[in-house]
Amino acid sequence: MINFIKIFRRQEFISFLILISISVILYRCFSLQYIESKNYSSEIEKREIRKEIIKASRGSIVDRNNIILAESILLDTLSVTNADLFLKNNSKDIQDLCVILNKNCNELKKDIQRKRNKKQFHIKRQLSASTVQQINSLKLNGIIYEKEFQRFYPRGEEMAPLIGKTNIDHVGHMCLEKSYDSFLKGVDGERIVRKDKDGKVVKNIRLVSPAKDGEKLILTIDSRLQYVAYRELKKKIEQVNAKSGSVVILDTSNGDILAAASYPSYDPNNKNAYTSEGERNRAIIDSIEPGSTIKPFLFAAAVDSGSVKLGETFDTSPGYIKFGKKIYKDFKDYGLLSSEGVIIKSSNVGSIKISQKLDKKTYHDLLEYLGIGEMVNIKFPSEISGKLKHFSEWSESDIRSHALGYALQVTPLQLAKAYSVIANDGLVINPRINLKSFIQKENKQRYKKGFIQTKNVIKQVVEEGTGKNAFVDGYTIGGKTGTAEVFDKKYNKKKHTSLFAGITFTNPKLVIVVVINEPNTKPDQFYGAYVAAPVFKTVASDSLRILNISPNIVLEKKEKVSSKTEKMDVTIFKNPEDKYVF
Repeated sequence: MINFIKIFRRQEFISFLILISISVILYRCFSLQYIESKNYSSEIEKREIRKEIIKASRGSIVDRNNIILAESILLDTLSVTNADLFLKNNSKDIQDLCVILNKNCNELKKDIQRKRNKKQFHIKRQLSASTVQQINSLKLNGIIYEKEFQRFYPRGEEMAPLIGKTNIDHVGHMCLEKSYDSFLKGVDGERIVRKDKDGKVVKNIRLVSPAKDGEKLILTIDSRLQYVAYRELKKKIEQVNAKSGSVVILDTSNGDILAAASYPSYDPNNKNAYTSEGERNRAIIDSIEPGSTIKPFLFAAAVDSGSVKLGETFDTSPGYIKFGKKIYKDFKDYGLLSSEGVIIKSSNVGSIKISQKLDKKTYHDLLEYLGIGEMVNIKFPSEISGKLKHFSEWSESDIRSHALGYALQVTPLQLAKAYSVIANDGLVINPRINLKSFIQKENKQRYKKGFIQTKNVIKQVVEEGTGKNAFVDGYTIGGKTGTAEVFDKKYNKKKHTSLFAGITFTNPKLVIVVVINEPNTKPDQFYGAYVAAPVFKTVASDSLRILNISPNIVLEKKEKVSSKTEKMDVTIFKNPEDKYVF
């Protein structure tokens, strides 16, 4: 009987405990459902509902014909949303992922371990579609894809030193991408979304603000002409084993820069191809001493001011002139030359004698009017102003040096601008790279008389002087060759800059400047007549054809000039412009 009572009491106690437990559970359920539900719902929402950035697309860059030069494309970025879950994946699958991503597997695991407390972090950004497909085949847990923009440059290396590139965060990093970054980048938007435990968006709740894409940048560049300029520049530099070079093509009617090619370059779509040398757009940011390409402006200043008359003769015998210890030589003794002949033969002696009749201020003012020593201001990073001292600081040797294109510095773009003033009979039109920017013309046309006469002289330079290798069949061409010794603490007689600056007297007129830095050629083959003029010839010929500009010389004239060129004695090509000898 006593045992029965003990058993009954124990059963009763156990039942009581069970009853109490059930009561507690029921109370807790009631509390969660009706009393604390708001608090817990709020916590759940904090984990599930997120603000998400809507990325704005960076504006595209196009040429004057709407050909895409830079655009943004959406790619997938691989991120880990649950480190513990990811590390529980099959080890072989993780190894396969590392092979696909070209990552060290141990380093990847250690990196994930270090970041395991983060809600989400990137493994690899901006993956191609084929890479994403390979990763998906592994069926990994704990990962997610996010959409990110990557910049793509369809024209590759021919445009790279001009367009530049963005960094991995889509921010303009160099060249036009950098200078127009605020114009191109746009404004990100924002939305409220619900995400699942893996971080995937399952519901768009509310749009806070829409994304505003960046603006389209339309350049004055003609990508067809840029291709021609780059192709011929690269070919010549490789042919003569030169250090670098540039080509500028300018439309003289409005200042539009149609091409600004630079070599060496790099492929902006290949992260491993970038070099600091390839980044430089030498047409805009490198200054050079222009050598004999400056002589037409000496002539213009002298004729316009009346200091020198057309046909006035200068005795260049015996082929050199001395000032103290400095000797200035011609290629040979040209004897008596007219003022025009001094430019046509590129006589250093004759040029110095012209400068002696010219007031320093007069020459300085004309060079300043051209924009020498002033930035062109096309909104390009690191653009430089060149160098032109005030005439009050010129020594007697300075004016002689300036007559031969030394002791002053220009960029190839500045030189192109200067030659456009010849083409426009003294009217200055500032170059532009943005097609939507205003055309900047000087209000007053100056030195008209001098530039009209200069125009006639530089035509003769191509027809019968040092610029014969720049002759383009069927077209009137004017220009000037140039060769300058490279200054490195002192002038180096073994290193030269070879130039040709020319004008196509067509409608519209084009100015083309070719600069080849430090060609490694046979002795006496480094002159602008041999190195740069042939590049001008091909670039001009192809550009005129592409732009559908018809020949401007009548058939009889064309046949006469062609016949004359064919019968020309090869020895006439041995009279290039002469280098400046100290």
